[in-house]
Amino acid sequence: MRVLLAALCLIFAACSGDGGRHIGDSAVARIVVMPADSTVTVTDGVPVLQPYTAHEIAADGTDTDVTAQTAFNLDIQYGTFSAATARISGQGAGPTRVVAQFNGIQGDTGLTVYVKSSVIGPGAPPNAGDLFGNAIEDPSLAPVLVYPSDHILVPPNLGQFDVHWNNNAASSDDLFEVKMSNEYVDVRLYTTGLDQPNPTAFWTVFAPEVWYPIASTKQTLALDLSGLAIASPATKGSVAAQSVDVTNESARGGIYYWSTSSQAIYRYDVSTPNVPPAPFFPPGMEPSSCVGCHSLSRDGTKIAMTLNGATSGVAAVYDVATRVATPVAANGYSGFDFSAFNSDATKMFTIDAGVLNLRTLDGTLLGGPFAPMTAGTSVTHPEVSPDNTKLVTVEYSGGADYYVSTGTIVIWDYDDATNTIANPRVLVASDAANGVQNYYPSFSPDGQWIAFTRDNGYSYNNPSAEIWVIKADGTGAPVQLLTSDTATGSLTNSWARWVPFGQTFGASDTPMFYLTFSSQRPFGVRIPGGGRPQIWMTPFFPDKAGAGTDPSGNAFRVPFQEVSSSNHIAQWTNAVVIQ
Repeated sequence: MRVLLAALCLIFAACSGDGGRHIGDSAVARIVVMPADSTVTVTDGVPVLQPYTAHEIAADGTDTDVTAQTAFNLDIQYGTFSAATARISGQGAGPTRVVAQFNGIQGDTGLTVYVKSSVIGPGAPPNAGDLFGNAIEDPSLAPVLVYPSDHILVPPNLGQFDVHWNNNAASSDDLFEVKMSNEYVDVRLYTTGLDQPNPTAFWTVFAPEVWYPIASTKQTLALDLSGLAIASPATKGSVAAQSVDVTNESARGGIYYWSTSSQAIYRYDVSTPNVPPAPFFPPGMEPSSCVGCHSLSRDGTKIAMTLNGATSGVAAVYDVATRVATPVAANGYSGFDFSAFNSDATKMFTIDAGVLNLRTLDGTLLGGPFAPMTAGTSVTHPEVSPDNTKLVTVEYSGGADYYVSTGTIVIWDYDDATNTIANPRVLVASDAANGVQNYYPSFSPDGQWIAFTRDNGYSYNNPSAEIWVIKADGTGAPVQLLTSDTATGSLTNSWARWVPFGQTFGASDTPMFYLTFSSQRPFGVRIPGGGRPQIWMTPFFPDKAGAGTDPSGNAFRVPFQEVSSSNHIAQWTNAVVIQ
């Protein structure tokens, strides 16, 4: 009762205009949070408890301790508050702010979190850190780092981070230190190189729970690798440090891809990197043994797929949440080989034996057949722009829908209200004489760019395939993603698709997107000779592409995949929809 009366008196005083001191008047008071600009080091994952106080400083200088009545807050990745004490977890590193709010007045103070940890892998001695710390350098003992490439750019929610290497020339190293560090983090893994379920030497991973604090700084990291022999630990060999860059934002969206090893469509939500991909259809409930040619609506609610393989003439559209199929059988129509949804997933363009039509989701014809721009050609690989005003297709004169040649990319104006397409124009022409064929076009999330596959012959599984981009309005010449395409051997870089949300990089917030593509390139020591399709990712910088320069970076393998599986046809959607 006394508290209630005191509160009522304060309210009455604040409203009476009596010229008295108003403790809650934010115009004449400020909140001071202590300690000011503190630093905390979280070691080996042990949380740090940091108490705070809050004082209200009135206009006349009166200092009142209001800690008990103040609400304290901290970005959750750095920690949480219990009353006035922060529990700093070490899942976030670098500078942040502690915010205190009292009676409508807000104050804050700086907090810098440093994270240091050592992870001892199976078989590694518990004093591994001391062994490396005391050893002197011998270049002949240096292992050879084979993955990742230098200066890869990854999202902070990548999930696990792979590091692969070969032993030194004498194969004498049997203990390795793998370190990721910058101004705020120093995380070291000690491993024999044989601590994974698959006994392939030599590789290790920074697991998601270890990677989070490393990437949370969103600043360039140094990747260091050293090796020594446990029996003679006085000397070690170290690899020159490589750089790992991190984007300013986490990646978002969901990816659905075809796994040929298990003959199933798998899906993965990048917002939950610690949750492995799962088959879209539960085991034993697949509608057929080959449902690979699939397309997703942008909102993630619908998926269209061929059944019983390409050219079977059988297809279905599924509600993603319920997995209930809409039969595509109206007016005697049974199916398609490729499809593309409009922006609200109420219609779809379909391709069947080179013929382009617009249909409802149950197959009812709305528009078409649409004649190709070039008489005598067929049409495949449709995609609708994010703003629902453009359609891009491939016109071809040889092969079948899924295995075509002489590909020319054509863009059309699309009117969703009238179900028509018009004003076709060539974006990228084929040049068979010089081995230039173009396939699998895909609009960037902002609709400004089209990524496509270029090779020297047929579209499907062509070892010469490369990833190129062109402005969707046709201005400027095509530009190859040369850095991401560069590697040794027949890479089959194909089926490029955009991660659906843009991101930024660096202190200047440089705009960028990510692209994924299927590639048969080597993957470190786990697929050393290549030849097995996996999904890879590369950054794309539109400002560089607009200037006609290589807009890509070194590619990295998307880490959630089974290494024993052949994975391709990765399709992105804004979200993974689960009932």
